[in-house]
Amino acid sequence: MTDSFGFKPSPQEHVMRIATYNLLKGGTKRTHWKEMIESHLVDLLLTQESARPDLHLTPDMFPDFQKQFVWEMSENKGWGSAIFSRDGRLEAIQVPGFSGWAVGAKITNATWQRDLCESIFVFSLHAPELMGGYAKAVNKFLDEVKMIAGQNEVIIGGDFNLTVSRWLSPEKKISKHDLAIQARLADEFALMNCWQEANPGQELHQTLRWTNNRETVYHCDGIFVPKSWKSRLQSCRVLSGEEWDRLSDHNPVVATFG
Repeated sequence: MTDSFGFKPSPQEHVMRIATYNLLKGGTKRTHWKEMIESHLVDLLLTQESARPDLHLTPDMFPDFQKQFVWEMSENKGWGSAIFSRDGRLEAIQVPGFSGWAVGAKITNATWQRDLCESIFVFSLHAPELMGGYAKAVNKFLDEVKMIAGQNEVIIGGDFNLTVSRWLSPEKKISKHDLAIQARLADEFALMNCWQEANPGQELHQTLRWTNNRETVYHCDGIFVPKSWKSRLQSCRVLSGEEWDRLSDHNPVVATFG
């Protein structure tokens, strides 16, 4: 399901939202975080290619926001990956070999965790092409997540730089490497793909509009949560429209749970 920039969800009791968003080279207009947190009521925000969060959020907006995010800068780029939680305790986790490309946090005592989990390991990924291809990089990242989280539940979201959902059209092929990663997330990590689960029977929606190719549908941004949350998943939307096009070459993906 897609939604325009003008779509604003209504505050609802007992609703939780997770979003992932690649901001493009730091997020030049610095409105991305505010739009997601204030206007779209996101409780858990995973960002990639984000400038330092205090350039996006100010103390008058969130007096304690320095305690509400973890962020790692990618070397020599001025931007990196981040995790924001509206409340709760965040314990920063480094992902070896992925500084600035992936960041983790153990989150406890957040109100959005109600009846879902007492604590959870959360990871925001921007897959690099540093290890002989994106698939190899994502598999290496998943190896590290397994080492870090063990048998604990995890949330993984971000820009995988490969296809994270399956096409309905048989003429549109997905590489065996991408399919293997989809299977690994589902089987080894017991995660569900929020967009695919919430939108059965729909063709994949575009989450990336490369500046040199805005027509081809790339669906490389996704949110993966424990399969046990399936009954709570209400929707998963790709936010789109001209206003979003001006902010980044990626579109945010937002999953809502009741």
